Amino acid sequence: MTHRSVLYELNVDLSTGRWGLACPTDQKLIGPVQYAWDRYQKDPHSLTFGGGLLAGSPLPGTRRMIFGAYSDQWEGFYVSALGGAMYVFNRVGANYVWLRGRAEVDSVLLIRLKDGEYSVRLDAMEPETYWQGYAAQGGRTWEGFYGLQRYCFDRYRGEYDGDWFRILATGPAARHTKEGAIGSNQVKRGDLSVIDDWAGRGGLGSRLLQHHGVAAIVFGGDWQDPGLKAARELDEYFLQRFGQRAIAADLALSQKYRYVPEFNTGGTFGVNMHQADDRLFSFNYQSVRHADAERLEQHDHLIAGHYLKQFNEEIIVPRNFDHCGEPCAVACKKYSGEHKKDYEPYAALGPNCGVFDQRAAERLNKYADTLGLDAIQAGGTVAWIMELAADGLLPAADFGLPAAGPRFTFASRPDQFDRVADSAHNAEYAQAVLRMIVFSPEGAVFRRGLRAAAKALDARYGIQSLQRAVFTAHGAEGCMVPNQYWTPGMFSPMPIMGKYFSYYENKYLPPAALGRKNVERFVFELYSENSGACRFHRKWVEDIIDDIIVTHFDLPNVDYWGDNFRLAKAIHDHQSAASAPWESERVVDIIAEFHAKWVRDGLREPELLDWAARFAADKWVTARAYWQAVFDGMAEAFATGQTR
Repeated sequence: MTHRSVLYELNVDLSTGRWGLACPTDQKLIGPVQYAWDRYQKDPHSLTFGGGLLAGSPLPGTRRMIFGAYSDQWEGFYVSALGGAMYVFNRVGANYVWLRGRAEVDSVLLIRLKDGEYSVRLDAMEPETYWQGYAAQGGRTWEGFYGLQRYCFDRYRGEYDGDWFRILATGPAARHTKEGAIGSNQVKRGDLSVIDDWAGRGGLGSRLLQHHGVAAIVFGGDWQDPGLKAARELDEYFLQRFGQRAIAADLALSQKYRYVPEFNTGGTFGVNMHQADDRLFSFNYQSVRHADAERLEQHDHLIAGHYLKQFNEEIIVPRNFDHCGEPCAVACKKYSGEHKKDYEPYAALGPNCGVFDQRAAERLNKYADTLGLDAIQAGGTVAWIMELAADGLLPAADFGLPAAGPRFTFASRPDQFDRVADSAHNAEYAQAVLRMIVFSPEGAVFRRGLRAAAKALDARYGIQSLQRAVFTAHGAEGCMVPNQYWTPGMFSPMPIMGKYFSYYENKYLPPAALGRKNVERFVFELYSENSGACRFHRKWVEDIIDDIIVTHFDLPNVDYWGDNFRLAKAIHDHQSAASAPWESERVVDIIAEFHAKWVRDGLREPELLDWAARFAADKWVTARAYWQAVFDGMAEAFATGQTR
């Protein structure tokens, strides 16, 4: 049995409030990234969101909401994903939303489908009122992103049916910085769940508020796709390929994100922290300059002996697992009370900020979320400022920071670093840095972004702060703090960075081969993004999602690999000229030490030995040559279609 796909677009002109539901002209735009890229070409000032064709299906992990727009932070087209939201939005009966223009005043956008009738309207609101503090029904006061979301929940829940609505909201970072996120908590059993999810990377929350005047979006509906809901034949794809039905195969292929028995832990935080060993970033990446034995000791005493141990005792043992808002047996969200814990934020706003204690990390991460900041970008920026302050390069008085600076010398043992007291001190200092960046007049320079701020500080104080900053550069001032993996792929000159659109495995590849693998990874990541599938399910998504979509939806003319490759190439062709070589010595050291470590670990590949020797002789000249070789490998792959 097949199901024909008919794609619907909700087009909203925010400047007039007019809207319409239409079937997009090009029915080949079967994925939300394809759609976003097409609408971006038609109107680069617009913003889109939507999901894949499987959003109404019983397949787990296929209900991610994908946002696309120009990113002022990256200075280019960008996409960002939010977990589970399409599970609710699918009931609106539209695949995509195209937002154009700007609301006359800051507003909440309300979208509803009930009994076949649509309602789309803008309600004026002043988000600062709720960011500063909203006393919710029940007496608790919520601030920032949580205050605005809670207000929208109380104000509009009566317009929707039960739990079948969801809220997208911003925080004060969306007003004041380029790095504001879009956040959302599932509505569950008549209340907001403690599990929040974020379209954080790229600052599209800032774009939504600053350029469109939309501080929050509330949506819900009662439409259901009876064909997809009853589509038991989807199991056949899994039985043929994996010998198991969909749920069983998904659990087996997504083990890392639920629970790994041999590690006695699970989730991104548990597994990645367990495996980090001597490859963990800490104290603003200063760890890369220390001996392998010191980093291993740090992992043993500060991570395995405390930070990870707390996580396992408080979350893994009692099985505090949940999902992002769609039915999914993987239950990848690991939480303790109101604190959801993933590797990336609890690394960037954890060890990289000199925080190795769960209580301290909880306070810091929750504060960043309250501000509505992208946690990875915030972590990289704050860690950089903390190092400058600790070394006396950034006058505390000039920026209203505490006189008692952070405790920010690389440490590997409890007798060098008090895991509780020093972590608490650093977390408190980091929160002061975040307040300064977002709210204070003195923080204006940092609101331009990490890269621009570093250059401004260097000109003002005659220091070399840029050399301690870690980012990938794009455009004149655009930059992205990389995901927290010590691999060259995370620093590659790809057209969209800060996600997993590059090869990031902990393996050595020569730079040209890395460039080709980056392109292959980009295309495979689009398999997930364009189908609205969570990348935690990528082991089956990259294997059979093309067959499911093409045959299940009767799309014989769709070339899934080819279409996603051409999309990746179009983005590359449009944005590759804005990619900039590494500007920071700390980044060069990360790449150089990556090679040196593989040599120390016994790898004797000739190209590795050659690059390691070249880095040792002249790291800057070698870094430029290496960066160019990666770029050339990417360009070759895009030109020839050969990614291996």
